[in-house]
Amino acid sequence: MRFPRLLFSICFISVFLACSVEPEPINFGNDHCIYCKMTISDPKYGAELVTDKGRVYKFDAVECMLPYLKENPETKFSYIMAVAYDEPNKLKNVEELHFVQNENFKSPMGKNLASFANQPKEFESLNWTQLKDNFY
Repeated sequence: MRFPRLLFSICFISVFLACSVEPEPINFGNDHCIYCKMTISDPKYGAELVTDKGRVYKFDAVECMLPYLKENPETKFSYIMAVAYDEPNKLKNVEELHFVQNENFKSPMGKNLASFANQPKEFESLNWTQLKDNFY
């Protein structure tokens, strides 16, 4: 009688965890960009989308995530995140970031686009809405 309860509990917890909607850390050097298929290797760049259903899409740069968003307008995302150049390896909500396009930042796809957690004083930056409206 005890075994069925334990089995039920394990199944319930497994189903609950499988349905969680959370961002995942990017495994640099192993994960691949869903858009360009390149290996995500530079910890200063990277981006991630998490759908309302919990599916995670990883990108090697914001410049790959932007066209993916435009090509999939019907998909609802719970998280839209990017790695900040000034805080490598950490995903942050894009609404909190400042975006700079400048030749000093050699992003993986050559668009020279970087995101920053702290607004860079030496470069003009865009917020997420401005970037979405103007970049592509």
